Amino acid sequence: MVFFGTGSIIVSKECNGIIQAFGIGIVFGLTVWILVHFFGKITDCHINPAVTIGFLCLKQITFRKAVLYIVFQLSGALLASLLLKLIFPVNQNLGNTIPSGSWQESFLLEFFLSFVLMLVILVTTTQKPLLKFASFLIGFTVFLEAWLAGPICGASMNPARSFGPALVSNHMDFILLYFLAPILAMLLVVLFWKKCKK
Repeated sequence: MVFFGTGSIIVSKECNGIIQAFGIGIVFGLTVWILVHFFGKITDCHINPAVTIGFLCLKQITFRKAVLYIVFQLSGALLASLLLKLIFPVNQNLGNTIPSGSWQESFLLEFFLSFVLMLVILVTTTQKPLLKFASFLIGFTVFLEAWLAGPICGASMNPARSFGPALVSNHMDFILLYFLAPILAMLLVVLFWKKCKK
């Protein structure tokens, strides 16, 4: 996801905005859709540490598995960004998530986007009639959010997605924002979800 998603941002920048926000949103959404569709039943397809933490709090996965998932998510993001750095050595940001306005604005947006994404994930993966559409609906949500909010806040919704490019490009100024907002938002969804299920 990081390789193709942030790769599309880099290509767009290198080629005078050829892909733009809509195309970048499609790349992110399509990549998530394909990953969830083909690997969801085999590996749970956890590609987001915030989602993993949410499922851990729901007791859907063990602590050991959650730790392993998060280590692999962060490692995968880092390796993808290192590969992109090799391909595009002169690119400064490597698709890093950086607020275009104030950090407060981006925090609120990231929180809202992450809240919606986690809600879609929980609803589509737990309701039988929606289960066969889960991969599409999750990918479509990522597409919409990346398209509409990407130019403002980066529309990360995923600590790993922000971690790799930030570390490799050495632009770690806002990394806390992109860790906290998704994790807090998704934990809030989990809290509501637990209360509704009682």
